[in-house]
Amino acid sequence: MPQPPVATYRVEYEPSRGSWLLTGPVGANGCLRYTTARDAAEYARWDARDSGGTIDVFDQRGRLYRVIKVKSGDSVDAGLVLPSI
Repeated sequence: MPQPPVATYRVEYEPSRGSWLLTGPVGANGCLRYTTARDAAEYARWDARDSGGTIDVFDQRGRLYRVIKVKSGDSVDAGLVLPSI
């Protein structure tokens, strides 16, 4: 049986606004803004809890910092280690 596509989220710094941008299957326009990368990644993880997904987190210089894989059914309380970058 074919697997449904896995949601992909992207957390990156937007210097012109001084905020962190979460893009993916979120919000009305497919993006949300946050004060910290941690907040953005936590929301993406919460959003992916039912069907799973991948969260690509980039640092302020645009380099890939961490890839977080969320399995469907993962507890929202499971440890997410991400500094407030």
